[in-house]
Parts: sequence; structure tokens; C-alpha cells
Amino acid sequence: MKNKYRKALENLDMFLADTQGDSGNTVSEQLQAEGVNVERFLSDLNDIVRKGYQKSLRDISSEEREAIQLRASSRFGGLTQTKEQMLKLVARVQRGEFGEALSQRAIARCRNQDPAKLSEEDLRSWLEDIDASEPN
Repeated sequence: MKNKYRKALENLDMFLADTQGDSGNTVSEQLQAEGVNVERFLSDLNDIVRKGYQKSLRDISSEEREAIQLRASSRFGGLTQTKEQMLKLVARVQRGEFGEALSQRAIARCRNQDPAKLSEEDLRSWLEDIDASEPN
């Protein structure tokens, strides 16, 4: 950072620390009196905040797309189903409709539990675990 800007930043820091209780207009007038282009400063600040916000939204969107792709590749069709649909799927897995190995894992995984008493989240997790236990 150039010395000129470093000094300006230090001065701005000291100035802003001493503005408690002042209105926005008062602070703006004082900054303008110190030679700060307030409109440009606010515009630059808004650009920085906007770019950071947009990046965080892109990151969230990317993570969601990856999660959707993972769910879509599940042998159980995405697991975005209702609790009733997942309970039917659990019964099908336990009956062996997806193979004997998965059936045995499903029975072992849910040995001391009644699937009907599990929450949707627990059922989904249970099915994901069973799906991940053996390659498609």
C-alpha cells in the first residue's frame, strides 16, 4: 500500500473512532472537509460488499448443486421424498428388492429401531448410509 493511502487510512480510522453519536450527514460533512470523496468512498465500499456477497451466493449455489447431483445419483432416486415414501422404500430394501447384501445391511442398521418412529431426517440419513455402503 502506498504511503499516501496508508496515511489516509490511518486518518480515516482515527476519524471514524471519534464519530460516535454523530449523524450520517455530520460524518459525511466532516469527511468532505478532510478531503474525502464520500460518494466515491461509499460507491467503492458498496462494490466490495456486493462482490463479497455475490461470491458467497455463488459458493452456496455451487454447494447446493453438488448436493443435488449426489442425491440424484443415489440408487434410491434422490431421497427428496416424503416420510411415507421413504418408509415404503425402507420396507423394499429390507425385503431384498435392491439385493440381498443391502437387505442384510438394512436389517442390521435398523435392528433395534422401528423405522416408523424415525424422523424424516433420520430416515433420509439411514437410507443414505445404506446406499453408500455398497457401490451402485
